[in-house]
Amino acid sequence: MVRELFEIEATPQGWLVRGQDRAAAVCRPTKLQAIEEAHTLAARFHAQTGRPTAVLVPMGSGTSVIVGTCG
Repeated sequence: MVRELFEIEATPQGWLVRGQDRAAAVCRPTKLQAIEEAHTLAARFHAQTGRPTAVLVPMGSGTSVIVGTCG
């Protein structure tokens, strides 16, 4: 199954949320707020298109995990 990924990324200004087109959507001060924002965007995208989505979250080890799947 192919999912549209919504990603968060650490920046000096906070946590950047990137949408399905890799465009920066918004910056949030904490990682948790960024995950919540990314999940909201992913859920909205899934509701509008019916395509499966997920949120990709970077971990301290350098790997990333998928959370917040829709569809």
